[in-house]
Amino acid sequence: AAPDGRAGARRTPTKLALAGGIGVLAVAVIGTTVWSNSGDGEQPADTAVATTASPDEDTLPILDLPDPTPTTTAASSEVDDTCRADRGDQNSGAGVIAAFNHAYYAQRNAAAARALATPNSTIVPADQLQPFIDAVPPGTNYCVAITPLSGTAYAVDLTELRPEGAQRIPQTITTKKVDGRWFIDVVT
Repeated sequence: AAPDGRAGARRTPTKLALAGGIGVLAVAVIGTTVWSNSGDGEQPADTAVATTASPDEDTLPILDLPDPTPTTTAASSEVDDTCRADRGDQNSGAGVIAAFNHAYYAQRNAAAARALATPNSTIVPADQLQPFIDAVPPGTNYCVAITPLSGTAYAVDLTELRPEGAQRIPQTITTKKVDGRWFIDVVT
């Protein structure tokens, strides 16, 4: 028992170092999470977080963190990661992805959706696609966030807003320009 009568209340240097290490790890994880979820994921070189820690006089590590900087960045016209549920178009890769989802969820029309894909696309033929559309409960809404990965590939975050609740479906979609119009080529 500890001198004050409490069992296990004694603090040893090992326990203090362990507690300090856990605290440093927690701060690093939280800091990394906040940083990775803010802005566009790019970090200016002068604000890089130091990965080393220097010990203080009690041998507990001290994080060497940069001064906080504003996280607001100008929106790029090339990034269209807002959630959308519009009709879309075939004027761009993001436009055809929006058009496909509009045909699927708003029109509930497999032939219209399949017409927005290349002939050799990974999207199944319309007669096989229609049962999937029919399985979506009536009253389901959707929104799709489209983030370009390259000139033809997109990270897509589709959210189905079903009557029983929301469901997120992350996808990677590759598009292809054929005769001046964009089509969906590969969905993974």
